[in-house]
Amino acid sequence: MAQTAAPAAHELIDVASLFNGAYPYKNDSANGFSDQIKMIRHAPGNFNFIDIENGKNSARPKDLFYALAAPATIEMFHIGMNLEEDSRFVPRRIEFALSQSPKDGFQTVAVFDVPPRYFSGKRTAPYDLSIPVTQKISGRYVRITLSGGEFGHYRISRFNAEGRFDQALKLREDFSGIYTIFRPQSPKDRADQEMTVQQKGTAYLSYVILHQEGGQIRGCYVHGIQDKNAKESSTNAVNIVSEVLGTLNGGVENSVFRFTRAHAADGSQRQGAIVLAPVGASNKKNAEINIHSIFDAYMLMLDDTKPADTRQDATNFYMSRFSNTPVPCAVAGQKEKTATEAMQESLEKTGKVQLYGVNFDFDADTLRPESDPVLDEVVKLAKANPAWKFEIGGHTDSIGAAAYNQTLSERRAASVVRYLTDKGVEAARLQAKGYGASRPLVPNAQNDAGHAQNRRVELVKQP
Repeated sequence: MAQTAAPAAHELIDVASLFNGAYPYKNDSANGFSDQIKMIRHAPGNFNFIDIENGKNSARPKDLFYALAAPATIEMFHIGMNLEEDSRFVPRRIEFALSQSPKDGFQTVAVFDVPPRYFSGKRTAPYDLSIPVTQKISGRYVRITLSGGEFGHYRISRFNAEGRFDQALKLREDFSGIYTIFRPQSPKDRADQEMTVQQKGTAYLSYVILHQEGGQIRGCYVHGIQDKNAKESSTNAVNIVSEVLGTLNGGVENSVFRFTRAHAADGSQRQGAIVLAPVGASNKKNAEINIHSIFDAYMLMLDDTKPADTRQDATNFYMSRFSNTPVPCAVAGQKEKTATEAMQESLEKTGKVQLYGVNFDFDADTLRPESDPVLDEVVKLAKANPAWKFEIGGHTDSIGAAAYNQTLSERRAASVVRYLTDKGVEAARLQAKGYGASRPLVPNAQNDAGHAQNRRVELVKQP
């Protein structure tokens, strides 16, 4: 179930995960690094994957930069690579440095000399290196320096940083806007393809529109037409929505928008998540951090039919924000569905809806204030359908002891029921039930994305 406070002192998490609010960025002053990053791709275990390749045969060290969601103290780094091409892509030395500034002030905290067996001759098996930190300091930005390659070419398939945030993560409140969505490399299904296909014979492109209120986000992906004469912040940036291809309804946990997608063409549903780089980070006018992010937004659509530790468990999309002002998720001249209507439609079709955006204090059943918009929609729904009865289901991820998770899920479900009854929903219509980690949406989750989707409150319509 969602949580927003810092982990307990004994827990280590991947603070460099996209699903903990981290993102790679370009520091233009470092070896022309902005030209060396070709892509971000998905591979087993994590979602921070960089394919680095310098176009010239230069053996100079290459730097890779990551920004964390907040200052953190790191205890262990992990670097992995699938050597499907040539072991000459393996660096001889890997250095890690931390700083509170994105540009300078980096202090080396770990150095690892790669054993010769990893770069001697051809190799097809992947490697996974665990590198302990020799100096524990707090940092917001990570610099990874790769050096010693035969031609200065490096390919990294995984980067993790185990540690603890020094402070509780804040709720991200800047998702609202209009985004251009780019075609994924390997779309998983027809709905994924249709999210990015331009309408034939028209000027219509595909866009994602997001509306945020507290922890709740309602959105859609649409065909629209861009007004090239409109300013970036103008409400006319997309002045026509010609077709709503599907909806995205969910909420924010810390820095991540978790949602259920409903595709309009076939009614299919799928879980997904969106992570943002800082608003305007790709704009040189941004005085706050003065760095260039590799993407403005990054979307994952999870495949809940396959184990989450396989390479095929997600489809990746990259999005670029060009307006902070969203337009209605409706064809021009038509009425946009309210959040309550969207929730009722999902309950009538599937019998349940995930209440992403219902967040709790860490290791507690105390509802956080950003949960109010989502739960208030449930109140409206219940009052509009007085004959309906509901189960409030609490679900955790698989981290921690099963008995503890079971108890926590029961307590949190009961907290939601108390909120709804305090708002006037009859207690006889509500049943709180905790499931712990016994009913995951993403089976066998072994990464932050899967765990995030499995932490949830579900509203289930009773027969």
